[in-house]
Amino acid sequence: MPTVTITREDSVALVRYDRGAKANALSHDTILDLTRAAEELAADTTCHLVILTGTERRFSAGVDLEDVSLWQPGEDSVARSEAMAAGGRMVDRWARLPQICIAAVEGPAIGGGAILALAADFRVMGEGSYFRFPEVRLGMTLGWGGLPLLTALVGPARAKLMLFTDARIEPGEAERLGLCERAVPAGGALEAARELAAGIAACPPMALRMTKRTVDSHCRDNWASGFEADQFFLSRLLSEETG
Repeated sequence: MPTVTITREDSVALVRYDRGAKANALSHDTILDLTRAAEELAADTTCHLVILTGTERRFSAGVDLEDVSLWQPGEDSVARSEAMAAGGRMVDRWARLPQICIAAVEGPAIGGGAILALAADFRVMGEGSYFRFPEVRLGMTLGWGGLPLLTALVGPARAKLMLFTDARIEPGEAERLGLCERAVPAGGALEAARELAAGIAACPPMALRMTKRTVDSHCRDNWASGFEADQFFLSRLLSEETG
């Protein structure tokens, strides 16, 4: 059974990733599959909206720490950096989708899983779901371009507070802070995302794409430089710890 599946509902694509008992953690293979899914959708001119979701109980527990190929591929620091960059490329592809993207979040979205949700244009959260960013408490920076994405949504002071306290951000607070656009009952995130997509689909497709591109060009103009910087520092941290 594929980890990542794409199904179509008219002009809306539903992308679901499910690792079963693995808490929907992001393994190297899952990251590559999600990257390919985004690239495939970006080239599809008949698709105008994308809904990204995990399972009914978990969006993603973050990086799969049991998959050492993601963070310890060998003694070569260049190889290590390239392996870690796979997650950043995945987030980049999703952040730069020409289509409008909605993340439907149920259960935990932690670390890399939360960053993936931030790459979407909108987030819908079911009751019981939450975001967490534990990286700084674990002695790392927030990688994969997560710093500029988070800061663009909530501002620098709130972003730093979330990162320094490893706060658990539940739907009501996330909506208040600007991390999600809809807080709905548990199990209702996907249906609410479909309803949001249906409302947006009333707009002409080209107008949607052009408006998204223009808005993103203003609020994400430092995204690439932020990604390069946090990948560099994360690589240095891991090099020191494994050296």
